Order: sequence, then C-alpha cells, then structure tokens
Amino acid sequence: MAKYCTKCGKKLEEGKTCDCEKETKKEEKEATTDMLNDYVDALKGIITKPVDTMKKYTKRSKFNLALIMLIINVIVSGLFVYLFIKEFANLFTSSLSSLTAGLTMQSAEIPISVFFYSVLLMALYYLAFAGFLHLICGPIMKKESDFKEVIGLMGVNAVFTTVTNLIALLFIFISVPVAIIILLLGGIIFLFNIYRGFTEISKVDKNKMTYAFVCAYVIALFLVFYVIPKIFS
Repeated sequence: MAKYCTKCGKKLEEGKTCDCEKETKKEEKEATTDMLNDYVDALKGIITKPVDTMKKYTKRSKFNLALIMLIINVIVSGLFVYLFIKEFANLFTSSLSSLTAGLTMQSAEIPISVFFYSVLLMALYYLAFAGFLHLICGPIMKKESDFKEVIGLMGVNAVFTTVTNLIALLFIFISVPVAIIILLLGGIIFLFNIYRGFTEISKVDKNKMTYAFVCAYVIALFLVFYVIPKIFS
C-alpha cells in the first residue's frame, strides 16, 4: 500500500522519507537572506540614489519588506525615547544631588511601559501620516495614490532613519545635545525624501503637493501625539 507524507501529501517511495521539511527550511533561509540583502541595498540606495531607490521599494511586491523596515524603525525609536528619558532623568537627579548639600538621591526609575508606549505612538504616526497622505492626494484630490506604495515609501526611508536613530542612541551616553541634533537631522532628511518620493509616485501637481504634504504631516502629528495621549491619559 502506497504511503504519503502527512505534511505535504507527497507519495513516498518504499523505505524513504519525505524531504519537504528540508526544502521548506531552505526556502525560509533563502527568503531571510534575500530580505537582509534588500535591507542593506535599500540603505545604500537611499543614501546614494534616493529617488531611484524609493521607486524600487515602493512597489506593491515590496509591501511586506516595507512593514518589516517600519517595525525595526519603531522599535529602535522606542528604545531611543526610553533611554533618552532615563538618561535625562538621571542627569536631573545628579544635578539635584549636587545642589542639596551632598544629599544622595536615588537614580530615577523609568518604567518599561514608556518603551512600549513610544513604540505604539511611532507605529500610529507612520500609519496616520501614510493614511492622510494617501487620503488627501488620492480620494480628495482624485490623483494616483496607492496606500501600499505610500507604506513602501515610509519603509524604505525608515531604513536611513533607523541608522541615524541608532547613532543618536549611542550618543545619548556621550552627549545628549549631539544625540538630539543627529535625531533631528535624520528626521529632516526623512521628511524631505518622503516629499520627493511621493511627488514621484503620486503624480500630484507640484504646486499642490506642498499643501497636501504639510496638511497630512500636521494632522498626523496632532492626532498621534496630542489627541491620542489625551484620550488615554
């Protein structure tokens, strides 16, 4: 009586086992390698050929990769915020100790929930920014706009921001002002590239693009960093 693999249903030869698990592991390994190569390629490209790289990685086929890029970025951003607040609190405590006649004060304890809250806000920020950009330039202006492509645009530019955030994170323990400057520079370049990239993929009139971009950005910031914290406070 013929035997079949219980996992893939393939007919088995007498005395032999199915190699489907090996093939699956091989495919998973190749997929992981391809994703890492794409990540490195996106990082190099966004520095040397930003417009060409944005066009390449905003395709719908790169949507899953874009999500991974954004996830990595929000985690690094959340870690930066957590360590920044912790370091700033420690500096403040040390300053108070020096001003209170030698009275020793304990280092400030920052709850880990700050990290998760920061990650959540950053994720919502990307979704809101992409959503409003798509809404204003797509349904409202009735121009060509694809939400997945906008997420792809956010993702490929988030790769560069992730690197600047990591550098800023290291500088937190060396010089907080320098860390803030690096963070701001990364954010400015991110917004500039998003503007240039969306102008290319959306075909929106350049005279109207500035207003659409600014409106989407301001609404997203207001919603995520003011309205939502007010609701849950």
